[in-house]
Amino acid sequence: MDEIYTNAREQFFAAIRILASSPDSIQTRLIDATPRILQVTIDEFESAHELKIRFARILDLLAVDQDDIATAAVETAAHMTDFEATKLADLICDFFSDLE
Repeated sequence: MDEIYTNAREQFFAAIRILASSPDSIQTRLIDATPRILQVTIDEFESAHELKIRFARILDLLAVDQDDIATAAVETAAHMTDFEATKLADLICDFFSDLE
């Protein structure tokens, strides 16, 4: 079995489980999934430029202010429309799929 992106796969799988299994609003589910996503670093994708760019896009959509990304992500997700939050959740799921 290929061990590349092991941490990213584990964290994104956990994030997807949170997104899929909660009865809360999509914004709350994104907030709850954020700590798992933040366990992944952009350096994990150093050799895969496309994945690196896509991961950076997820981080940018999750938190506009990069100084304290965890706090900013909570504030950003809380103010997203359902459409914006669903779009971000779709990107997270697609990204996980590409890690396989």
